[in-house]
Amino acid sequence: MTGNDDDGVGDLSGARRDALPDALIERIAADAAFVAARRDAPAPSALLMARIERDARRVARTRRRGGWGAVGGLLAAGAAGVAIGLVDPGGVIGAYLPPEPAVEPLAPAYEFQLAELGP
Repeated sequence: MTGNDDDGVGDLSGARRDALPDALIERIAADAAFVAARRDAPAPSALLMARIERDARRVARTRRRGGWGAVGGLLAAGAAGVAIGLVDPGGVIGAYLPPEPAVEPLAPAYEFQLAELGP
């Protein structure tokens, strides 16, 4: 006995090509062609590489210019914040704040007392 007989595979020496279905043979041939095509990857043409390089340069130029708008917006927002903070000592911003802080007790059993600073 050989190792193949133990596996239950049997003797395949009598198998012929005619015994295989045509669909299986076509599938095997297509898989072999696919594997061969994957081994030989197509090389891009010089025209395609020139277009890719041109597009990459164009995108890099627009990205470099696009950052200045964001920097300008941050500078404008910072200047506006400084101007409002210095000029408005209670005008526009103070109009939206309550006149005095509202303190509400959590429950009637808990009374909060505000400590007054004495002399």
